[in-house]
Amino acid sequence: MFNCVSLPQWLDDYIFNQQKANYCPFNSDMTVIDWDKNNVLNYLGTYFPRSYTEAYCIFSEYFKQHLQEWQNRESISVFDFGCGTGGEIIGLLEAIGKCLPCTKQVRIIAFDGNQDALRLFEDIIQSYSEQAQLNIQYQVIPVRIDDFYDLTILDTLLTDKYDIIMSFKSICEFVTKERFEKQNAYEHIVRFLLSKLNDDGIVVLVDVTSYNNVSQKWLPCMMDKGLKAAGCNVVSKNDGYNQAFFISHSERIRDISKVAWRIVQK
Repeated sequence: MFNCVSLPQWLDDYIFNQQKANYCPFNSDMTVIDWDKNNVLNYLGTYFPRSYTEAYCIFSEYFKQHLQEWQNRESISVFDFGCGTGGEIIGLLEAIGKCLPCTKQVRIIAFDGNQDALRLFEDIIQSYSEQAQLNIQYQVIPVRIDDFYDLTILDTLLTDKYDIIMSFKSICEFVTKERFEKQNAYEHIVRFLLSKLNDDGIVVLVDVTSYNNVSQKWLPCMMDKGLKAAGCNVVSKNDGYNQAFFISHSERIRDISKVAWRIVQK
C-alpha cells in the first residue's frame, strides 16, 4: 500500500482554518457519541485525517485488485455505520475517483448518533460535492443506538441494499458502552450490516487495535470472533494484528494510525 498520504490541500484548509479543528490525540477508550462540539473538533483535526487515509488506501488497493468487478459500475451505493465527521467517506470518494473512472454517481447514507459530528460531516461533504467530478447524493440518519431495540429502528429506516457498507472505528464504542450487554458487538452489528448488503457487495470494517478496558479483550480478537460467529466470508484483511497508515497535514507530518481491517461478503 502507500507509505504516506497527504491530506488534500483544500481539505486541510477547510478542516484546520475554516472549521478550526485541533490536533489532539486521545489515548483512552473513546466514546465519541457523547462528545460536545469542542471534543468533536478535536476529533476532526486528529482522527478525520486518519480515517481518510485508511479508507483511501484500503479501497484503492481493493479496487485495483478487483477492478473487473467494479470498473463498469456507473453508480455505487454506500452505507456508513457510525460515520462521525466522515473522514472514511471522503477517503472512499477519492479512491473511487482515482480507480473507477466509469463511476459517475455515488449515493451515501451516513448514520451516526452524534449531532455535532453529523453537522460537520454535512458541511464537509457539501464542500467536497461542489468540486468533485462525481454526482454525490447523501442523506444523514441521526439515530442513537443504545440497545438491540434501537438497531431494529435503524433497520426500518434502511429500505435499500448497498454496494459498500463500512464502519470505521465505531464498533469499539459499542463495546466500551456495552450497548449489547456483554455479548460480542461485532457479531450483532455485522449480522445487521450483511442483511443490508447487495449480493455482490462488500462490508469494510476498520477498528482500533487496542486492549479494551471494559470488555477486557483485544479488539481485533473480538472482531475476528464476531465475524466467524456471523458466518460471513472474509475476502481481505491486514497481515498480523494491525496495519500502520501514515498521514501528513498542516498540523502533523507522518502522523501514524494503527488499525485492524477486514473486508467481508455474504
